[in-house]
Amino acid sequence: MTTMASDAICQRRRSSAPPPGVDIVQHINGNFGRWQLRTILLIFLCKIPTAWFMAVIIYTAPYPQRGELVCRPGNWNNSEPLPNESRNTDRLFSVQVCNAYAQSLSQSFVQRYGQSWNGTQQTMLPCERVEHHAAYKSLIIEFDLICSRRVLVALTQSFHALGALLGGLLAHQALRHISPRRLMLLGMLGQIFCGNLTGLVDTYQLHIYFRCLTSVCCTLMYTAGHVILMDITAGKARILVVTLSELFWSIGLVLLPAISIYFDNWSHLYVTISSSLIVLVWLHRWISDAPRWLLRQQRVEPALRLLLESATHNNRMVPLTLDVKLTIYATELAAKQRSSYCQIWDKETKRRQLVYIHLIWGCAQVLYNIILLMIRSLGAAQVHVNTAALGFAEMLGVFVGLYFILYTRRYWRWTGNLMIIAGFCTYLVWLLPESDRNARRVGLELLFWMLLKFANSASIAVLTTCTGEMVSPEKRVLLMLSVVSFGRFCLVFSPLLSTLTVVHRLLPITIIATLGWLYGLIMRLLNRYYWNTEQQQVGQVPTPNTYRRNSAVILRRCSTASSDVSGYSNELLSNFEQTVAVSIADLWHINFSTIHECDSLKEANDAALKSQSMHSI
Repeated sequence: MTTMASDAICQRRRSSAPPPGVDIVQHINGNFGRWQLRTILLIFLCKIPTAWFMAVIIYTAPYPQRGELVCRPGNWNNSEPLPNESRNTDRLFSVQVCNAYAQSLSQSFVQRYGQSWNGTQQTMLPCERVEHHAAYKSLIIEFDLICSRRVLVALTQSFHALGALLGGLLAHQALRHISPRRLMLLGMLGQIFCGNLTGLVDTYQLHIYFRCLTSVCCTLMYTAGHVILMDITAGKARILVVTLSELFWSIGLVLLPAISIYFDNWSHLYVTISSSLIVLVWLHRWISDAPRWLLRQQRVEPALRLLLESATHNNRMVPLTLDVKLTIYATELAAKQRSSYCQIWDKETKRRQLVYIHLIWGCAQVLYNIILLMIRSLGAAQVHVNTAALGFAEMLGVFVGLYFILYTRRYWRWTGNLMIIAGFCTYLVWLLPESDRNARRVGLELLFWMLLKFANSASIAVLTTCTGEMVSPEKRVLLMLSVVSFGRFCLVFSPLLSTLTVVHRLLPITIIATLGWLYGLIMRLLNRYYWNTEQQQVGQVPTPNTYRRNSAVILRRCSTASSDVSGYSNELLSNFEQTVAVSIADLWHINFSTIHECDSLKEANDAALKSQSMHSI
């Protein structure tokens, strides 16, 4: 008995050696476990305040409503009532506030003196002052961002995108010397400091400066977290983690309206969002570092400590010479040469395909940002409900994108088709009847925004997970850096699209829909070269009669061969018909005229086992 126990222990020890193609870190950690789950959830939580900072412009700079702004020229008599204040549409309200007072004064002159007046030959009178009568103190009121200064609202979001671009490039360089875990902490602390200053400054120039710095810190935080996630997971678990990480952006969008309703000042909202990261700083102690980064820096002892902690929580076997193997692996990692950016353009992957993926990322990022920014145009009365609705649409899109990745062969084609359908369906918004901006009208228009958001979220889930498959593993980091940086560069200029509402209220959504179906077409072009080869193509469903006929042929031929085989027990022979199984594909591909008889029962069982394994794949 003691000998058998010793043999079992020795067998377990021998089985602890990593299989071919799996490094020692993945062998100890496994693809997923309790140790990874703790770190994954904490890193996911960091995306919620990041989403708040990105979308906070919805609540800090709402469009002013009728009666909230009054523009008074220098020669206006304050005792006289303001004419034409009963206009219904938002566009006429905007014209009234900004540049229609010369016409109003001329009409008043005609009424007084009875002289003729030509409305086309009016002169614009500048506002001497603008009176604000709004209950909510917004950025627009604080910095007087109306009329010709309205473009400065979009400029704040452009500086946020600029900070994300600079932060991504800075994180790539900083991770060569600073560990991902420490970089996450620095990003959190910087986000708290700069975020509070963003809400406390009293000049517009300082506001956009600190907003850019806050965005840099946000990017440092979640970029370092993404490096940790990629390092501690593997296999299908990594696909799930990377895809579902987008889900917490959506959760942040859903929670933001619940926070904003408690504040009537944009400054207080900024301070609250920034201070919420204090909780994440306290939870940071339970976030693990990236073991491979530590080994690449020849820090074997901290890496050994992490892997022993992982093996303890995940109940994994560890080699008795783990420290030696880690030292050898650290030497191998240090000896590897870093790939340069130009190597992704070395024609191993066609340059045309790389251009395609850059264009797709640029359009997808523009749609993601502009849809959130343009939700302000639907009105301040329903902005909380509209933002939450977009968040739920984004959640649904993430799950649809995950389904495309896991259970379809042509995920590029399916995602492209979804984006094309959403883009063309959005053109139907022009068929909505012109009416006042009541709840019914806003709800109908919101459906088109939600459709675009849903399709765009599914495409971003596929892009985030599958873009790296276009190049070899050593170039994937650089390719992701390139496409994400290009997308953020496009984001710097995309908020200016929101200013086109002065031309027509539906012009921005029309441009966004056009970008959507265009990059959907480009995704279909990529479908020619990349698809999920592990996912078998779904065949034709056999009818019951076809199943009975073909299965009877297989059983008759294999059982005939097994009757001539000796040396097997009667129990095995009697249970043969109950244990043999084939896949649906094999059931269809029976050739009744040329199929060979099974030479032995062992051959028949081997064929059945092979068919079962193919069916499981």
